[in-house]
Formats: sequence, C-alpha cells, structure tokens
Amino acid sequence: MKYFLYIVFIVWLLVTWQIFFVDTGNQTPKPASASGDKPEIVFWHAMGGPLGKVMDDLIADYNNSPTSKCFVKAINMGGYDTLQKKLLASLIANEAPDLSQNYETLTKKFIKHDKIICVDDLINADLEAAKKEGKEIEDIRKDIIPALLRNNTFAGKLYSFPFNKSVQVLYYNKTMFKEVGLDPEQPPRTFKELREYSQKIVDYYKNDGKKRTLPIYGYGCAKSNNWSFLNRIKANKGYIVKRDNDGVLKCGFNEPAAIESLTFLQNMLKDGLAKEGQGFDHQNDFTAGNCGIIESSVTSKKFMKINDFELGMAPVPGIENGDGTIFRSTILSGTNICIFKNGDPKKIEGAWDFVKWFTSTENGVKWSKGTTYMPVRKSSIDSESMKAEIAADPNLNAIYDSLDNLSFEPRITAWFEIRDMIADYLERCTLEKKDPKIYCEQMEKDVNAILRHVTDKDDNVELGNESL
Repeated sequence: MKYFLYIVFIVWLLVTWQIFFVDTGNQTPKPASASGDKPEIVFWHAMGGPLGKVMDDLIADYNNSPTSKCFVKAINMGGYDTLQKKLLASLIANEAPDLSQNYETLTKKFIKHDKIICVDDLINADLEAAKKEGKEIEDIRKDIIPALLRNNTFAGKLYSFPFNKSVQVLYYNKTMFKEVGLDPEQPPRTFKELREYSQKIVDYYKNDGKKRTLPIYGYGCAKSNNWSFLNRIKANKGYIVKRDNDGVLKCGFNEPAAIESLTFLQNMLKDGLAKEGQGFDHQNDFTAGNCGIIESSVTSKKFMKINDFELGMAPVPGIENGDGTIFRSTILSGTNICIFKNGDPKKIEGAWDFVKWFTSTENGVKWSKGTTYMPVRKSSIDSESMKAEIAADPNLNAIYDSLDNLSFEPRITAWFEIRDMIADYLERCTLEKKDPKIYCEQMEKDVNAILRHVTDKDDNVELGNESL
C-alpha cells in the first residue's frame, strides 16, 4: 500500500507540472531570436484544427512583415479548460504570458488583481501621440461592433479586445425540405415553426415506406447545451441574471421565459421530434442526412463535410411579436484577448501592435473568411471583399442578420461555476423527464444561493441585459 501511495503521489506531481508549467513560455526577458531586434511576445491560445491553421498563417504574415513591432510566439494550450487553468496559475505565480485569449469572467479577475493593461489607455495614448505629430488617426472603438465593445467594457473602460467571437445559427437540409414539402428558402423563424417543421420531417419519413436502420429526426442538438438554453431564454424575452431593485443579483431560471425554454426542448424530445447527442453527434447526424435541422456555432460550418445535400443557414428562432415581426436574441460566444502587465514597455507596445494588426479591416476579413468567426470591425463587414464573400455564399447572411440581436452571458466571477450547475440540471431534465418547472425551481434556488455572495458591481447593461 505504501508503494502504491508513493506512485500516486509521483503521478500527481507529474500531472500538476504538466498542467501548470510545461510550455507556458518563460517570462524572463529573452534576447531577440528569429525576430531580429524585435521583442518576442508569448501568446497563449486554444485555437486548433482548421481554425488554428488560419490563425497560425496570419501570425506568420505578421512576423514576416517588416513593419511589425514584435515577434509573436504562439503557444497552443490544447483547449480552453487547460488555458484557463494555466492563466489562473500564472496569476498566482506572476508568470503570465504577454498576450492571451480568455473569457470575460477571467478578465474580471485580472482587472481586480491589476494584471492586464487597460485597452482604453492604449487607444487614448495612440490618439494623443498622433495629435502631437499633427496626424489624425481613427479611434478604433468607433469601428468595433457595438455589442462586442460592450462585451469587453468593464466599469466604463475597455480592458480586453474581441478576438474569436461567434453566434449560434440554424443549419438545415434544403434538399430534405424540398422532399418533405417545405420551402427551402423559408427556414423556421420561431420556436413554433421549428416544432411544426420538425413534425413534418418526422411524419414524412415515418410514412414513406422505406426501411431505415436509424430514424430521421426533425431537430438535433447537443446534450446539456447551455448556449442553446440561454439563447432561448433571451429570445423568449427573459433574463439570465439581473440586479434587482434592492441591488441584489438574482437569476431568471424560474421565470416564465426559462420554464418555456426548457419545456419546449423537453416536449420536442418526448414527442420524438428531436434528438440529443453527446458532443458533436448532432452534427454527425445532420451531415449523414439523419436530421433535418440543428443549432450550432457558425464555426461548425468549417468542420461539417456536406456532399449529399444542399445546406441552408438561418438565424436562430425567436418569438412572433404582435405586429408579425420576429423577436430574436443571439448570445455571443468565444474569447477576447488581453495584454498582460509584464513590466516591459516594448513588449506591451508590440502586443498592442499585433492586436491592432490582427483585428484590422483587411485581416478581420481574412480571419472571418477562414473561420466564419465574426469580424471585430464594422468596416470589415462593410468591405467589398466581405460583400463578395457573402454574395458567393448567401448562407453567411445568417451571421450578419444576427448583429442587431446580440447579447452576452453574465460576466460575474462565479459564472463558470453557475454554468456547470445549469448543465447538470439540463442533463437531469432530459434523463428524468419530469415537469421542467421542478428543475427551474431548483436551479433558481441553487444559483441565487451563489449570487448572494457575488460582489461584482456590474449593472444590468454590463450583465448583458441591454433592455432592462
């Protein structure tokens, strides 16, 4: 037993060392390497696959540019969970990278501990320097998509910069729509229509006389899908977290919008119109022609290989207003980028130069074309190059039709914990199939118990509730 404990302890040490210290980039100032006399900037990220290749190619272009102010050394952490753990460890050990992707919740921690540079200060310094030289330069803030600007603003100041931002969209099988008698140019706009379309797809293939190994479903989604659930709450004109009149944070998980959102999915599953899958099973079912409609990130387009049918894309559904218009709300996902206070003005200057270059009008178009992530700048969307891209693939309009409906998740420091809790309840609801109100009541109780101890000062706009 003693030897077994020794082995367990040694394995624990090796795993801990791997998570927190391997390949994190030593922050001791280094002599210039392949960059000549330019400082080397260590950039932690979690971009892999085809999306990571696009980023690597852009970084190579920057490093090879004679006008670049630094040499970017990109280090892939392999995934967002590992990246977040290493960033938290770097906060304690004072060994942060120069630049990193991260989520808003972690940005708040870095602000609290004075670990990152305020981007507003960098922009204002650029404007002041240009003014002294008699030049006039653009205030970048005016060109950032408004929702992205709000998403990165904390206590009235821009601290991080939007980087890889995405939204959910509907993917649908146009060929299947034609076969079952649905108009392929009229995707479902509301939750009611999504159910009706799914019913029509299921009924058609149940009664077409063909034997199949697997049934064909109308709608597919991922199990315990927080993103879809929160989207539906917002689209049903509900809220996720808000500050009440007495100043206390409270969640909206037991309000009518949340109960309706959970009930909608559970009824679809109970009635055999929808199917939940692990991970990306719903995407695989869709590409195999076993499912007519799915909700997924815009970046899924780069991963799904579709050869046997015509693909359609549309904004996620909403609800119909009294005047016949459709109310939608689409929650942003993806990370932002922070510049860390590592005590070297040249590195900070170089990191800021790279951020501006990467998110510039031209490179924002390249990034979006290669990944389907949203460009950061309005000028990228309005560029002739992007207009040509959308003209060649009108499905991309699904992304840009969502711009007026963007919102974001609460950025409170306890959000990661709350998000995991929501996923557990969504899974239980699917497995146990009890009255959705039971799970919503318990969610409200447990989440509010956490919120009572949250000291964040975000107002309702900063919490993602623009209309409150």
